[in-house]
Amino acid sequence: MKQNVVFDRLTALADPIRARLLLVLERRELTVNELRVALHLPQSTVSRHLRALADARWVESREDRTSNWYRMRTRELDAGARRLWLSVRDEVGALDAAARDAKRLRNVIAE
Repeated sequence: MKQNVVFDRLTALADPIRARLLLVLERRELTVNELRVALHLPQSTVSRHLRALADARWVESREDRTSNWYRMRTRELDAGARRLWLSVRDEVGALDAAARDAKRLRNVIAE
């Protein structure tokens, strides 16, 4: 792996909002609106961070009529990216914000 790839990955995961987005997208595919509600953030913030994650190849999207659905590219991650994500996931998953996100996500899914 090239050195800059490691730093690109670290940069993408260094933002807490992006890590929180990945936590919920690892569980299921969601729309921007669902992510906005689950993370309790403005749509523009969610979209900006999704773009950064897509550019770094952590997430991908698909169009379905009027919605864009996002998912984490879990299956496509190479071994290095997977190790990095598992480490970040363990740390971020322990945050209070992640617990609140998970609770709101359950409500979004229930609706």
